[in-house]
Amino acid sequence: MRKLGLFALSFTAAAAGYVYLRLGWTVLALAGAALVGALALRLRGPNRASVLLLGLAVGVTWCAAYQIVWLSPANRLVGQTLPLEVRVSALPEETAYGVMAEGELTLTGRTFGVTVYCDALPEGTKPGDILAGTFQVERTGWDTQAGESLYQRSRGTFLTLSAEDAVQVETGTPRWYEAIHLWLRARLEQLYEGQTLAFLRALVTGDHSGFSYETENELAVTGLSHAVAVSGMHVAILVMVLRTLFQGAPRPTALVGIPLSVAFALMTGATPSACRAALMQILLLLAPLLRREYDVTTALGGAALLLLLPNPWTVANVSFQLSFGAVAGLALLGEPIRQRLVKWKLPDFAANCLSATAAATAMTLPLTMFYFRTVSLVSPLSNLLCLSAVTASFLLGMLSAVAGPLGPLAAIPARWVTRYILAVVDLLAGIPWAAAYEQNPALLVWAVGAMVIAVGLLAFGWKRRKLLGGFLAVTFTAAAVAGHLWLTAGEMTLTVLDVGQGQSLLLESGGFTAVLDCGGTDPQEAGETMARTLLSAGLTKVDVLALTHFDADHSGGAMQLLRRVDVGLVLLPALAEPDPQADAIAAVAEKAGAQVLWISEKTGVEFSGGALMVYPPMGADRNDGLAILASVGEYDMLVTGDCDMRSEQALLEQYSLPQVELLVAGHHGAAESTSQALLRWVQPETVVISVGAENHYGHPDQETLARIEAAGAAVFRTDQDGTLFFRR
Repeated sequence: MRKLGLFALSFTAAAAGYVYLRLGWTVLALAGAALVGALALRLRGPNRASVLLLGLAVGVTWCAAYQIVWLSPANRLVGQTLPLEVRVSALPEETAYGVMAEGELTLTGRTFGVTVYCDALPEGTKPGDILAGTFQVERTGWDTQAGESLYQRSRGTFLTLSAEDAVQVETGTPRWYEAIHLWLRARLEQLYEGQTLAFLRALVTGDHSGFSYETENELAVTGLSHAVAVSGMHVAILVMVLRTLFQGAPRPTALVGIPLSVAFALMTGATPSACRAALMQILLLLAPLLRREYDVTTALGGAALLLLLPNPWTVANVSFQLSFGAVAGLALLGEPIRQRLVKWKLPDFAANCLSATAAATAMTLPLTMFYFRTVSLVSPLSNLLCLSAVTASFLLGMLSAVAGPLGPLAAIPARWVTRYILAVVDLLAGIPWAAAYEQNPALLVWAVGAMVIAVGLLAFGWKRRKLLGGFLAVTFTAAAVAGHLWLTAGEMTLTVLDVGQGQSLLLESGGFTAVLDCGGTDPQEAGETMARTLLSAGLTKVDVLALTHFDADHSGGAMQLLRRVDVGLVLLPALAEPDPQADAIAAVAEKAGAQVLWISEKTGVEFSGGALMVYPPMGADRNDGLAILASVGEYDMLVTGDCDMRSEQALLEQYSLPQVELLVAGHHGAAESTSQALLRWVQPETVVISVGAENHYGHPDQETLARIEAAGAAVFRTDQDGTLFFRR
């Protein structure tokens, strides 16, 4: 490895240590020790160890100086409320709490990335406009090692500004690359619609905001998320077109390709992956002009340094890690794997595609598992079927945007190709074992181990590959069976998913599967979590989906669940007045082929060894939803949704409830639910509280906990215990 590559490697390691380990003043001691070691080794003669130590010393010193010196003007504002002017750098987004806009704040000649939160902004607010107002300034979170704060800092956003009153907007002028982005975006919106528009907009402009949750999830499940993230593939496609136009001549290709690569990276948001791709492509174009040999490790190291110097926190960016990991995998393993596949008589196209997928995946798989808790098992197939189509979609989409009056004509093949990709993604994502999820740790570990073994053997060879195939098949079966038994072992299993501030329950008994409520802090994520829990156990059908009421924290994930697995019967509370959420769920259920039953009277659903007894709402309030009694043999459990004490009392007066072994506390343990009367009547041995950690509602209430304790029941909470499993 060249010296620059070694230096960049240790510099990157130093930045990672500083950002993740929060070493504080310890970094100065480390820098000094590393520098002394580098000098001592250098005196003994040139060697790689001295370069590594020098990179470490420079890296930790640079990070400390950046934190203490460069960020000092921004740090001085933290905790203050003062008038500020912010330049908008991206289109504002609607949130659950108002409007969020990314922007730039200039202080003492230095520009810092900020996130602005306010109640509203005028329609048409765009990059280049100035936001003026009084803001409460907060740091994005130096003390947070992971999560949203670290993510924001890795993008160069160091302050959060919350507007105290209305924000004034002064019309400004976008920068040239922002103007190109806006123009391309507008052109694509004229030519396409729906998820076709979202896909092409992501490819051409780097804007992923148009993807539905369903499409975004399917891309992740099939291992194709990288295809719509601006990366080396997109920049390489543009340069490939230039090489063709200039018949391979290096000088004109470089003269046009270098500014085009820079413009494309800036226009698509200057993400770490886009910048890495542009920088490496520039070095590749310059190499023949400077009569130098292109070395991928040197180029990769140089790109890393150029990205980390302006902001060391970039090392924590998922895009940075995945992009550099994928290129490292291609450099180290790509060619050995390709040669092995060619020897096995695979066509060149298939060998090139599969070797690139395997090599890149080998280096990024641990990151994918850590960040996304998912490993796609159909990724080689999806990449083989779609990567060439993605290239065509990108070129045709770009052509249609710049073709002027001929744009609608060029959009026709772009639309066909994109729809083909989306159809393949939808088909492959529906395969039961399309991916391994964290809900089945055995299968997830198998996926990682199998990939490591397979890639290693492809790269370095092994004569007994048939034995390897048998080994992988047997261990896959064992992992799948382990996941199935974990969820279905025993006469009955109740799974209370940790979905934050919400409720999602899964009951499995003798092949009968029921989902009781499906919502959470992020409703769609709750639906996907439920689907992954089922699929990880090999369960592709839900017999009954029962929703107690239509608040998003109890029902918001139902539509995502209905899209991911087959559902036989959907039980919904009958309503006195129309409800948009109820109508939407019923429509999706009917489209998916499920039977929808609106509950207005006591209704029973029997299954082998047990029954569900569903009680209608006890009033007209939105929280007056269904109560569900599940009985398996001698074991009974009661779910009351968000029913308050008044509804609980009405339920006790109208129906004869049995004593139960398990009670799911009403309304996440709120003070107005789980009354003393209910506890005295059903006498639960166990009470489960599905509640989000540090929620803003104060759930569970101390009075409720006191009542449960007085009743002598054991308490389990998802905010403290995570996902809960109860077996009989």
